[in-house]
Amino acid sequence: MTREEQLQKAISRAKELLKTAKHACMATVNEDGSPHATPFYLMLDDTLSHVYFGSHADSLHSQNVIRTGQLFVVVYDMVERGGLYIKAVNGHKLTGKEFDVGLAVHNATRARDGKKPLQPELYTKENGRCMFGADIETFWVNLEERGEDGFIIRDYRQEISAEDLLQG
Repeated sequence: MTREEQLQKAISRAKELLKTAKHACMATVNEDGSPHATPFYLMLDDTLSHVYFGSHADSLHSQNVIRTGQLFVVVYDMVERGGLYIKAVNGHKLTGKEFDVGLAVHNATRARDGKKPLQPELYTKENGRCMFGADIETFWVNLEERGEDGFIIRDYRQEISAEDLLQG
């Protein structure tokens, strides 16, 4: 399979994952520089320019996002091959109009999954829960080169655009 064919297959798989994946893994960096990974309910806006998550403000991943503004997301399926990698920046607690947009995305995602909508009070009461958002900076997929024996000898990070994921 040519590299272009691999790329089209990887993009197709990423599109499928965006339609079907309910959860993803978020990676952040702890204060001491060590990694921290957290599964979360995957919420992206329709333009694929923002990622959202609801969490307690005192949770480690929330504190890491507040401190660094960065998160890294992997959307994957443990059974099928392929995944989508997302780098996001400017992560922060949402307030005002940003909160309204984030909650709307959250509830649209819940509706897709057959769940009841959440009320704003879930996040506005003094219970510690917050809605967070971040700007998606980069998407990519991995391509591979295999040796004659069929084993992977090298993989390639291939950046793709939101437009690649939104087409068709």
